[in-house]
Amino acid sequence: MVLEEYRRTHPTARLNYEILATDIDTSVLNTAKTAIYSREEVIPVSDILQKRYLLRSKDPHKNEVRIAPELRSKIQFQQLNLMSKFKFEKPIDIIFCRNVIIYFDRETQHRLIMRLINALSDDGYLLMGHSEVLDTREFPIESIAPAVYRKRRMI
Repeated sequence: MVLEEYRRTHPTARLNYEILATDIDTSVLNTAKTAIYSREEVIPVSDILQKRYLLRSKDPHKNEVRIAPELRSKIQFQQLNLMSKFKFEKPIDIIFCRNVIIYFDRETQHRLIMRLINALSDDGYLLMGHSEVLDTREFPIESIAPAVYRKRRMI
């Protein structure tokens, strides 16, 4: 919604985006693909965005909304096991990997972070969980804000 709103309000920016949503659990991915949420879950979403991007259920007894098709079409869902070798088709501008690496040992964390950094485009961003502080001396990244890192260009 945020990206679509930016695109809608800044037509000269010519923003084109795609979202790749991954998880190891296919049931989580299948639930996400439905894009159906209870009305309670979307309370934090502003009324304006709800009217613009959420569709009410045709069944008046269901207290559900669904994300509008124009947003759903921007998201591709894919199973991804971070412990396996993975490669993306093209460099990624922003990777969100929040509250995941804390479950791995230090060596695995290092290897995974390097894979994620290598998957980023030049000057791409890596957003981590607030408990996942990365040592910028250890990786080709710079800290932009708490839990926000930018890939350093390799010269």
